[in-house]
Amino acid sequence: MAPVTDTSEPRVRRPASPFADVRPAVALAVLYGAAVVVWLVGGRGLPGNRWFAIHLFTLGVLSNAVLAFTRHFAETMLHRPSPDHPHARLAVLNVGALAVLVGLPSGQRLLVGLGAMLACAAVFSLYRVLRRLRRTSLPSRFTFVVRTYERACGAFLHGAVLGALLGTTVIPASWSGGARLAHLHANVLGWGGLTLLATLVVFGPTILRTRMRPRADATAARWLRYGATGLTVAVLALVVSAPPAPLWLIWRTVAAAGLVVYAVAASAVCMSVLSAARTARASAPGFSITAACVWFPGVAWADAVAVATGRWWLLDALGVVVLAGVLGQAVLASMGYLAPLLRTSGDLRDVVRRRVSAGALPRVVLLNAGVAAVAAAVAGVAPPAARIGWAAVVTAVLVQGALTAWPVRRRAD
Repeated sequence: MAPVTDTSEPRVRRPASPFADVRPAVALAVLYGAAVVVWLVGGRGLPGNRWFAIHLFTLGVLSNAVLAFTRHFAETMLHRPSPDHPHARLAVLNVGALAVLVGLPSGQRLLVGLGAMLACAAVFSLYRVLRRLRRTSLPSRFTFVVRTYERACGAFLHGAVLGALLGTTVIPASWSGGARLAHLHANVLGWGGLTLLATLVVFGPTILRTRMRPRADATAARWLRYGATGLTVAVLALVVSAPPAPLWLIWRTVAAAGLVVYAVAASAVCMSVLSAARTARASAPGFSITAACVWFPGVAWADAVAVATGRWWLLDALGVVVLAGVLGQAVLASMGYLAPLLRTSGDLRDVVRRRVSAGALPRVVLLNAGVAAVAAAVAGVAPPAARIGWAAVVTAVLVQGALTAWPVRRRAD
């Protein structure tokens, strides 16, 4: 009998996605994002209430995204791979995050402290990787982006230590107000905000599918350095910016001055992205990143004014805007841009891209109107608008999630 020969064509191996290394972090961020939606819908009936939803986002969604994308972009911009173990770092971060999320609502202080230590260990490991990459690479046009990522890691470490001291009640109640303000500013404007601003310099025009404005990188390099320093000064001053700290009024003024410098930096970066957006092609991620760049400078300036005048009640409303309208919307824009690229086939990428583009502008308008309504309700301007606002935000997020995550069938060859 003659031997049977296989005449079928060899299977062609499809190229890996350029963002394949961030898939685990993206999957974890999506899971935490789903939990945030559940807590927003469940409201007061679920444990932890507002605190839990905020930390689900900052420790779960935001931190997983920052941990993965800062390393990815650092390697890309410095043209140098990093021989470390990102998955182990991701695991340590999430064990720490879960420990904090379980420990504080249940009153287990030891678990809170342990979780904060693990999260700090993961971020410090990232800091060392970024620093080593920068120091062993040739000078690059975008080296300042990686340096800003390092500063964002430093902000997280300061904020996490303050959070752990607050969660374990080491800080006396009389000093907890200033420490809590410092904790929020370090983690939200530092860990999240500095990372976003540095990434926007390069990735913003990429999402918008247009060119970077002339000298936008040079302007960002200068102002991000000043902004990071201003935020550091503000965080340190905020700790002692409320009674019974001595000279608390002077320290509050110092904190406000530092936040003004940060606001100038945010304005410089966001204005260059908005300038580039004028020549951009319409796209769902582009609409979202443009809206985030509109919100960010306004929130930063309003925050500086609120601290300078002692109008602390405004900070809750500003927190809603920066978490949902700036950082959350930037994460949505990134996910919308990356969803097609995480597919290995060009045909599948086109299908996902068309899906995400469907109804993009109304969806972004709905989300931002919801953010404005919730902020107005929290500020006391229109209290009944909170439910409507959150419903709009959740609807916009769920629609985009469904459009990006729904399975795509491969065409028959």
